[in-house]
Amino acid sequence: MPRGLRVYESLPNVISFALPLPQAIVQEVAEKGPTKTYFHHYRTCNAYIDHISYTLVLAIKAEGYDALYIPASQSVSEDGYHGLFPHKAAAVLCGLGGIGMNDLLVTRRYGAGVRLGTVMTNMPVVQAEAVENPCNGCGVCVRACPSGALFGKKWEAADSVEAMIDVRLCSAYMKKTYQGIGRGAVCGICMAACPIGRT
Repeated sequence: MPRGLRVYESLPNVISFALPLPQAIVQEVAEKGPTKTYFHHYRTCNAYIDHISYTLVLAIKAEGYDALYIPASQSVSEDGYHGLFPHKAAAVLCGLGGIGMNDLLVTRRYGAGVRLGTVMTNMPVVQAEAVENPCNGCGVCVRACPSGALFGKKWEAADSVEAMIDVRLCSAYMKKTYQGIGRGAVCGICMAACPIGRT
């Protein structure tokens, strides 16, 4: 892992995995917007990712190495917009996909309809090759965003989140508009709009 992305110098390697959301749920969001069912699946998937990640940590420790996992969905910054480590960065480094114009990981098979897990470790791992970004810059996600928070910019390796999306505008819109679907706010419209991986 590049030194600038390391959170713990003693854990220089990263393992990344993606779990797809049910296609029926992604389609539901595309047709109706965020629903209570989507919110439930979103939260359940995050909890399952944490379970898988912790199980992987225990397996690595049993082999005599150290490891920790990054929570699937947790903000640790003062402003509440950033996690401990960007799951998307790990996923790109591990060859799972690329960053779309929606600032989400886009995989060739599932589009943007995935949730991500990340484990950091000192166990030697096979280095993955980055893959070609599946996002073709069609802009469907940008046009679908009801908050206008997406800037319509193609991702470059050096881009920050702020170069692609107004995270404050996105968050404020979600909290105002979709608070009723669950304790917390999710949207997913830009995720569901992505045409990549549609069957």
